[in-house]
Amino acid sequence: MEFDCRLVRYILSDIEELSPEGCFLLLCLLYEYSVESKEIEISVEQLVSKYGVTKTVCSEVSKFLSLPKNKLAQIRRSKVRYCEFDSVSLSKLSSDFDNGQYGNVHRFTVVDLLTKKSKLGCVKNECDLSVSNLLLLIILLIHSDSSGSVERLSKAKIRKMMGGISSDRLKSQLKKLSEMEYVFISQSGGTGRKLFGKTPNNYLLNLGEIKTEKYHPDKKEKASSTSLFAPSVLEQLEIFIRDIQYVRHIDGKTKDKDLNALFALFGDDVNASMGITNLIINKCESIISVLLSECWDDVDSLDLKKCNFLKRERMELLLTRSSLFSMSFNREYFIFDDATFTGKKGIEEKKKAEDKFKAEVIVTPESFKQWLDNQDSYDISFESQAHRLVVFLIQQSLYIAIKMKCLFVHHFTKFEKPDSINVIFNRTRMNGTVGDSYHVTVTLLVKNQFKVYLIDSQKLVANDIRHVISVKSYSRKDIPNVRVI
Repeated sequence: MEFDCRLVRYILSDIEELSPEGCFLLLCLLYEYSVESKEIEISVEQLVSKYGVTKTVCSEVSKFLSLPKNKLAQIRRSKVRYCEFDSVSLSKLSSDFDNGQYGNVHRFTVVDLLTKKSKLGCVKNECDLSVSNLLLLIILLIHSDSSGSVERLSKAKIRKMMGGISSDRLKSQLKKLSEMEYVFISQSGGTGRKLFGKTPNNYLLNLGEIKTEKYHPDKKEKASSTSLFAPSVLEQLEIFIRDIQYVRHIDGKTKDKDLNALFALFGDDVNASMGITNLIINKCESIISVLLSECWDDVDSLDLKKCNFLKRERMELLLTRSSLFSMSFNREYFIFDDATFTGKKGIEEKKKAEDKFKAEVIVTPESFKQWLDNQDSYDISFESQAHRLVVFLIQQSLYIAIKMKCLFVHHFTKFEKPDSINVIFNRTRMNGTVGDSYHVTVTLLVKNQFKVYLIDSQKLVANDIRHVISVKSYSRKDIPNVRVI
């Protein structure tokens, strides 16, 4: 039986009786069975020796597998206890349950993490991460794309997949992985009254550190200079928000039609002050990453009407009803008639209808072009507001993407076109004055290397920003080392 990462999602999403350590051990047993294709010994001594877990965790998993409702495996009781997984049930579960869009992209890395603590023969692997740290990395991996970007994954879902751990424990786990540069975390998400709904953090995985079977680290390098790229990449966005807040103070009445339209669009979220800026930055991170990955050559002269990048799967996830607006705002325009959904079956059908409704892409390349040609500042229909919001987000993201490309090309005389690039802002401090600063992390796949750029930027005087860029490069193990310039 081949090890299927969809089973990892099933086990972690549907089984709540186990601790993080218990979940990890169950996954290890599942992998061992998939390799051996025969019953495996699960005596406490064997499990403690082989997987480095405690006796308490072994007993927890053994008890779980003994439950009558367990559909995963059967335990054969004798002097030595053996466990055999039900390959038919597992095959059905893996095909029925597909919660996530990236499937087996990181299958081999997940296997590598599962065996980090395993004892091979008489040799025990050395690993500086705890079992729960490894489980968290696996959860992030199975929700990431091939370049390590994790979007739209809430902390509540992560906690549930780790056996219902507390918020403080998750915060501690993420902090450790961040300090060890396995994971880069964007600034906090939030909840908009009208815009975006619940916006979770974005994460970037440092694939160079995680994919040890594929990469080896090169030396770190630093570059520092005062650039002429002013205003800062975030200053224009901050100015926009201040202008919209100004409209709020004068009761939404101004001669500027565009500001009036933006004020109507943002509604009560403007009162969130810097909170709304953070929500917008969170959305822009994903759009900037798509723009730089898909349009690197012509991002400087990109025509919004030629918006083929909107067809990209990663972009489409940002153009759904639930991504652009809160569900309370969506329901003002689209109401499900409860009378048509009755009984237990009706409840299930209503949930399916709501999920389909929330996942519907409401801004397409065709509708986007049409709206740009016929936009009306006074049109406050749902469709018009959705398109106006997307235009606003793309304009802000495009401005930042152009500045970022200039920054890279300016600092590195040999900067190759990236195969993929991801951007997240870790910290921002903006008041529209000298002293404004931001910290951004950029991960980049290019040919035979994976690179991480840590950029600290601060406004020194009115039009000058100082950038300190730390670069860490990882080369493919099967390719000759490439020097970072």
